[in-house]
Amino acid sequence: MKKQRWFWGIFFLLSAGLLVAGQMGWISAQISFWSVIITLFLVAAFVQSVVHRTVPGMVFSIAFLCMLYAEPLGIKHLVPWTILGAAVLLSIGFSLLFHQGISFGKKKRKYAFDKTSATNDASHVHISGNMNSSIQYVQSQDFRQADVDAYASGIKIYFDNTRVEEDNAIININAAYSGVEFYVPKTWKLKKQVDSFLSGIEEKGRPNTEEGPTVILNGNLKLSGLVIHYI
Repeated sequence: MKKQRWFWGIFFLLSAGLLVAGQMGWISAQISFWSVIITLFLVAAFVQSVVHRTVPGMVFSIAFLCMLYAEPLGIKHLVPWTILGAAVLLSIGFSLLFHQGISFGKKKRKYAFDKTSATNDASHVHISGNMNSSIQYVQSQDFRQADVDAYASGIKIYFDNTRVEEDNAIININAAYSGVEFYVPKTWKLKKQVDSFLSGIEEKGRPNTEEGPTVILNGNLKLSGLVIHYI
């Protein structure tokens, strides 16, 4: 505990000095107040991931630091999807390589990796991913709700053969350190009510203007990317 207090105390003092130096022009790069705050959060997340030996946490902390400082690093053209995609693949790749376990010092923690494919025809479906890669096909003929939970995962969910009989349906998503892709019919009218932190939502294709069901998209994204394909 005492070592942690010393570490974080010195860390915040150096951060304060960095902020003042940036605003005074003493260093070449202009560093804003919010950049320092976000940097603090990401570095803290990285340190906690190292302490708890969580590979995805380390990878995504570094990835979002790269996104934050993309311009001085000369990688602005890679923001955001290339970096997010690389982070997901690196997390999965490390999990695959070290599926027998990864060690830090005397302790070892195991990481499992699998790649799955499944079809679900229930009205209310629950899809989850934890450090894996999966493809899910939702083929319900009376679709009402889907709950999607993803942690350090890559998930593709196809709703193209799904029918909504009621006036509307609900998709709940909670994703952290993940890349999620939805493939939905063009007739769906998506009403997005998603809270995101250092995350992004991208839509590909265009929904039809024809009359169709309303699908409410709720949830939270944390250090994740969501891509919605209209097909």
